Amino acid sequence: MPTSTAIHPAPAAGGARAPRRTPRFTAGPTTLYAQLASVLRGHIASGEWPPDSDIPSIDELCAQYGLGRITVRQALQILAAEGLVSSQRGRRTFVTYSRDQLEAAPLFPTFAAVGVQTPEYGVKILSHTRTDELPPARWDLGRSAGPYMLVRKLDQSSGQPYGLSGIYVAEDIYKRFPKGAENRSKLVRLLVKYAKVPVTLARERVRVAAADFAEAEGLGCAMAMPVARVERVFCDADGRVVYYSNTAYRGDRYGLERDISEYLHRV
Repeated sequence: MPTSTAIHPAPAAGGARAPRRTPRFTAGPTTLYAQLASVLRGHIASGEWPPDSDIPSIDELCAQYGLGRITVRQALQILAAEGLVSSQRGRRTFVTYSRDQLEAAPLFPTFAAVGVQTPEYGVKILSHTRTDELPPARWDLGRSAGPYMLVRKLDQSSGQPYGLSGIYVAEDIYKRFPKGAENRSKLVRLLVKYAKVPVTLARERVRVAAADFAEAEGLGCAMAMPVARVERVFCDADGRVVYYSNTAYRGDRYGLERDISEYLHRV
């Protein structure tokens, strides 16, 4: 039976304010060190632990969160692997993550921005597979009418991975793409350019989840790190799905900005 432990944190080193809410670590599917890494990651992302500042020592973190040294070390190893902290001989572990890195995260202000490419964009094609059907657990919109070409790829910005995708494109449309075009351009741009039938439905939904092993390995992040899982479905006038994608974006590289001014007039 899962157990919960309420932790009463002590003040952090350097006079930083303790969290307003008491973290609750639970013995369950997510390991304690992954839970702690999430808490510490929040201190960095919020600016509570600013760039180049020393973070509390392992002993201080053990006392602050009521966890063992091994758990704390494993949590710090996760943050180090993500490039958030570093330790050098002769000084304490310090923050290496800057606000500039956060501001550089790919943003998707509108659905149309999905197809926008910046000069920093890069793609690594992982595989091509011909298939007759869409995945059974997909978002149930439109009609599956294969064959499809399944393209698995890794989206990058300035050489750093931020999105891992499995994309199904109707084979008759995919065959119109110039040879090797998916190595240079986003598939959604190619779809819009080369589809001879109008796309009449385009839907997207976003869910936040913990990265599984394949996502963590592909995106270069820790398992259980938050990722945004985004499904997109494009259908033609006959309701045939011509494009279906399922993408996992690194949580620290994904953001949404939307102008919601129009909603003020509906209140």
